[in-house]
Amino acid sequence: MRLRIRFSKLGKVRFVGHRDVARIVERGLRRCGVPFTYSEGFSPRVRMSFGLALPTCYESVAEYLDVPLNPESIEDGYIACTGWGEGKSYNEQEMQEALSQALPAGFDVVALTLEPKGGNSLQETVISCGWRFDIPGADANSVEEAIERTLQSSEIETERKKKNKLVREDIRYGIHDLRFDGQSERGPVVIAELSAKPRVIRPSELVDVLAPGAEMGIARRTHQWIEHEGQRQEPLLPSTSPQLKEYTT
Repeated sequence: MRLRIRFSKLGKVRFVGHRDVARIVERGLRRCGVPFTYSEGFSPRVRMSFGLALPTCYESVAEYLDVPLNPESIEDGYIACTGWGEGKSYNEQEMQEALSQALPAGFDVVALTLEPKGGNSLQETVISCGWRFDIPGADANSVEEAIERTLQSSEIETERKKKNKLVREDIRYGIHDLRFDGQSERGPVVIAELSAKPRVIRPSELVDVLAPGAEMGIARRTHQWIEHEGQRQEPLLPSTSPQLKEYTT
């Protein structure tokens, strides 16, 4: 069995890199006494499998983590804790609340479930991501017009660094959805669904297309989509989560 966890990363913690997020989550799991398993070898590590890595400075309400559990610790839907949580036993909702409280402000567990192990990893199965981002100082009408031009185009070239070289690539194939969504206090807001295969396309690559010379404001990942039996779906839907801890944007 494994725990599949969906968590958010909002506010100042958006400046925390992926490796540090992994360490933070591992400490939270230990505080709760989650009976995780270890890898083999000379230096065993906690087995954890994240979804697609979130770029530093991006927010998210759709981060995913799979944690294989010791099968002997699960009975009738309850998880028997170990270590710091020795003697406690949680059902899914109780574990969600405990883990959310064990994480720093800005991180919240919005869904958690026990499920059988198996299948491909989250990184292998995610086919696209949903995004919401704003463009500070850009003109809303110009952004709307640029979105229309982009959707009508058969080719959209952007520049990115690859092996320390700037290369131009066509990313039109990976823009599945692109919409204007009003205005934030910083500037026009854009909703997008961008491909994760054959490579991950980031919102920052669209900014030069929609508002040349502008910089991206705050980008938030809203979904990671997988395909199951021919249907697009999320790995885990958000549940009625505990009260979110306060964070600062």
